Amino acid sequence: MTVFKNYFKIVKKHLGIIIMFAAISIGISVANTSYTSTENYVSVTPKLAIINYDESSLSENFINYIGGKSERVEIENNEKEMQDALYLNKVDSILIIPENFGADLLAGKEPNIKIKKSTQNFSEYTELLVNRYLKIAENYSKAGMNENEIIQNIQKDVENEVEVKVANENKSELQKLAVYYSFENYAFLSIFIFVVGTIMCIFNKETIRKRNNVSKLKPKSFSNQLFLGHSILALTIWAIFTIISVIIYKDLMLNMNGLLLSLNSLCFAFTATSLAYLVGCLIKNQNVISGIQNVIGLGLSFISGCFVPVEWLDSNIVNFSKIFPSYWFIQGNYNITKLAVFDFETLKPIIQNFGVVVLFGIVYFVIGKVIVSRRKG
Repeated sequence: MTVFKNYFKIVKKHLGIIIMFAAISIGISVANTSYTSTENYVSVTPKLAIINYDESSLSENFINYIGGKSERVEIENNEKEMQDALYLNKVDSILIIPENFGADLLAGKEPNIKIKKSTQNFSEYTELLVNRYLKIAENYSKAGMNENEIIQNIQKDVENEVEVKVANENKSELQKLAVYYSFENYAFLSIFIFVVGTIMCIFNKETIRKRNNVSKLKPKSFSNQLFLGHSILALTIWAIFTIISVIIYKDLMLNMNGLLLSLNSLCFAFTATSLAYLVGCLIKNQNVISGIQNVIGLGLSFISGCFVPVEWLDSNIVNFSKIFPSYWFIQGNYNITKLAVFDFETLKPIIQNFGVVVLFGIVYFVIGKVIVSRRKG
């Protein structure tokens, strides 16, 4: 196990770099989640803009319901105006009602309502109000009521606000976990690319490769020991971040949401390690690893919603970020914290998201193996 032992001798030499990136990531994420929710969180009035493409009585009733619990703000119906309104905090949320809103509700379907949100807590309250209205309307529609009967019954039911308050406070607390785990994107990419990339460059030096070729060490054993070292490093870093999250957010982590977040993090740890392995296979000069690490770590963090919320990014940038695993990892974190019911239907998209993240890792690893095999050939 000579290669394996030397692997962690190299890791030990770079322990300071690992601690630095971990401390930066954890420090920033904890600082961004250090707010505390208030007792009167739900009693505030969010600033809301509504863009309505539907002309049904149900959409009018829906607007009256939402508008009665918010401060209506008029904005122009274009993408730039919407982004400016969110960025400048003119509104907390923008509600876009599709033209088939009323027809979908009467058919028992869930309308494809779009909510553009700022990072303010008030925006989560808007989402809860929307979900509450849709759930009530869906139940009445399934009971066979017509449009007028649904509207009359909704007006009676929406008076009670107690459940909205409790759910909203829980959701705002869970956002802390989403922020914490999303900052792992920067930490994992920075740590793994620097350490794994550096180790790969060292072991791929011509002098070391020639020495291994004439030694008793078989190429398969060499590869297996490297793979074991990469795996233990990834699992160790992942375990440290997970343990810290349990210590800091104990009450939030000890539930199904926390378990899913840690699993999503494990999937990304694998993919970040595979990407680092690919970088190490491509780069021969150890001195350029630091620059590549900064470009990938910072670049993907900015365009994928880690440092800057996706609501504030241009749609073209967001679409571009989807070709990288960081986008799917970060959006997966926020989707997990929104879950309140855990069944096949709600967990299916989460599991699919895990699969997408892991698939990126498999592709990176396979490309790296092809590069190594061609060099040997």
